Amino acid sequence: MTTTLIVLVVLALLFVGGIVAVVLSIDDPDSDDPDGPLGDVRITACQVDSATKLPHAEVTVTNRSSKPSDYLISVEFVVPSRDRVAEANATVDHLSPGQASQGRAQSLSQLRARWSAG
Repeated sequence: MTTTLIVLVVLALLFVGGIVAVVLSIDDPDSDDPDGPLGDVRITACQVDSATKLPHAEVTVTNRSSKPSDYLISVEFVVPSRDRVAEANATVDHLSPGQASQGRAQSLSQLRARWSAG
């Protein structure tokens, strides 16, 4: 059984009053379809914990391919000035075709500025 490894880069923008996240690019040597693995990942939440000041992004991954796949999702947390303030990774392993799974990209970099999750 062949498993495809898909690497996705996600950008999470931190704004005062809220957080926005988008999927930017993929690294999948077997994919020539622009709507392939890039469309498999959806950001469902992006927040900063009020107690720890650690940002995280919740993702839902749906394998729309015809073979089992592994996903490595990289997240950058960026402030409105485009400065990166944190990063995190999430993995989803051995996801069968048609299956969906949730993941969490938890940063270990505490934010010094005061950000609110919206």
